[in-house]
Amino acid sequence: MSRKHELSKPTAAASSWTVGLVAALVLLVAASLPAQEPASETPQSSVPFFETVDVLVINVDAVVQRSDGRPAIGLRRSDFEILEDGVPVELTNFLVVQGRQGIWGDGTGELPEDFDPSQPLPETRGLSLVIFIDNLNMAPQNRNLLLDNLSDFIRTSFDSRDRFMIVSLNDEVEVAQEFTNDPELLLATIDGMRKVTGSYGRFDVQHRMLLTQLSRAELPPRPVGPLADGSFDAAEMNARKLAVEVRILAEQRHRKVRATIDIIGSFTDSLSGMRGRKGILYVSDGIPMRAADSLARSWTNKFEDWAFVQRADLQLEMSELRLMESSTEYDNSPGFKKLVDHASSNRVVFYTIAMKSRTVGNRVSAEFVGSVSTSGGGARSEDVVALESQSLDLSMMLLASGTGGIAYTRSSNIGSLLERVVQDFDMFYSLGYSPDHGADGEFHEIEVRVKRPGFKVRTMSGYREKDPISKLQDLTMSALHYDLVDNRLEVRLEPQVQVARDGGRFLVPVMVKIPFKNLLLLPQEEHHMSQVSLFVIVRDTKTGGVSPFQRIDLPIKIPNNALLQALDQVAGYALELNMKKGPKRIAIGVRDHVANSFATVNLDIQVGGG
Repeated sequence: MSRKHELSKPTAAASSWTVGLVAALVLLVAASLPAQEPASETPQSSVPFFETVDVLVINVDAVVQRSDGRPAIGLRRSDFEILEDGVPVELTNFLVVQGRQGIWGDGTGELPEDFDPSQPLPETRGLSLVIFIDNLNMAPQNRNLLLDNLSDFIRTSFDSRDRFMIVSLNDEVEVAQEFTNDPELLLATIDGMRKVTGSYGRFDVQHRMLLTQLSRAELPPRPVGPLADGSFDAAEMNARKLAVEVRILAEQRHRKVRATIDIIGSFTDSLSGMRGRKGILYVSDGIPMRAADSLARSWTNKFEDWAFVQRADLQLEMSELRLMESSTEYDNSPGFKKLVDHASSNRVVFYTIAMKSRTVGNRVSAEFVGSVSTSGGGARSEDVVALESQSLDLSMMLLASGTGGIAYTRSSNIGSLLERVVQDFDMFYSLGYSPDHGADGEFHEIEVRVKRPGFKVRTMSGYREKDPISKLQDLTMSALHYDLVDNRLEVRLEPQVQVARDGGRFLVPVMVKIPFKNLLLLPQEEHHMSQVSLFVIVRDTKTGGVSPFQRIDLPIKIPNNALLQALDQVAGYALELNMKKGPKRIAIGVRDHVANSFATVNLDIQVGGG
């Protein structure tokens, strides 16, 4: 179980930063952070709390291909149509990205009359790609073959403008290599991952053993006369026992799938604060959309005809397993749909590659040999293989298609898929529009159409626009986990002298400093005023434990006669953290509510180390 840190709590009414005329080189008013429950509402203060209202612009990246698979070049704004929740919307922004260079306008270099020069270009020059190795759902031999192909791609085709991260899923997500554009670091990480066994084996062994037992189960005819040897009764009992084992393993597989979806979803959410385009290359044998179907069908294929002809008492088992196949209880498609919605909302594209679709058929067919017989010759395997393969393929294709990516479900050629990924990031169209609603937190479906025939569009399935505070929390999470900071406000974190406390804990003061010149100050009758919020979170870099978010709202009030002096100095807040000994990373997000601007910054510190 992950450990959590305790942060000291702010007062319900945080003190204003009130600036007077002082001769100090640094204009600084510090406040401590006494213990209390986290502040969830604006502090009670005579200083008003400022918010700004933005015009919401939704940017949709669309990859367009011709019928032969080549990128579609030369399309213009008039060639596209966007529908939100099935209703056409007006396209306001149009950006052509080719060779990672973006051109506003109509793709011709000529800007439209309504062009807004203040509109920034999206970050198009680099690709941030996570290589997600799912050891929980992948045989080691398949994984190592894919890793070999990945190494070949990095040696021959890696672009230093791109950044790769490598993570693995065992019982939890482990970051093997943080984002880097150093191919040597990536190759060394891949070599180390070949030695990891992962958790796949214990589930695969159970699956294979059960298939073997079903295949080898004896199906004798019902005895007639006094010479019965009890084999028929034993076969009935074995069929019932195997039905119980099928239900148990199906439930275990179902829980495993749900856990995998939740873990991938949480990881996807952690990438939401990253700027620019980002993708996840998901490497797996596949995750079953319906984990119980193939197992239930295996049992009924083996015993149903025999039970009917020989009048075996298996009606209860047959009805339960038939119901399992049709039940929504074991259907994971809602979970996958939720994962796709999360990824689309976070602008994360999934590229999936799986070999299980190719190997499962060989494995299941080998277990279920023989022809159909009512006297124990074997079980039909073709429909079992089809069910399992279809279930695995559907999940991988849904992850890719719902986010605008590509699925390879019968190939180990990860290099070919990576070339397609790079191609997607080298040539795409960025389309923008302003919806009638604001950031309502609802999921809105998006469809992009090309009015010309013969073109195929890949894009995200929709979005859920978050409010500014939620976005800043996402950005702070990215700073916490992946060292991805965006410090446009030039915030500085300065650790102070630590103080030992009882119970092996330490009081760790950290001074948060923000230059006044980077804050927007509103003139009032006697003061210039603003409002700043801090969002603080801490991670134990050894155990991975993460503290809850802490919000601190700080009004700022500067007398008019001190304004010019203040603009050359800094404001500060003394943050006091109560933590256990060990390596920690502190991440802080800062929001200027008046300017609607933000910054994220982090600090690695050894608690108890001086």
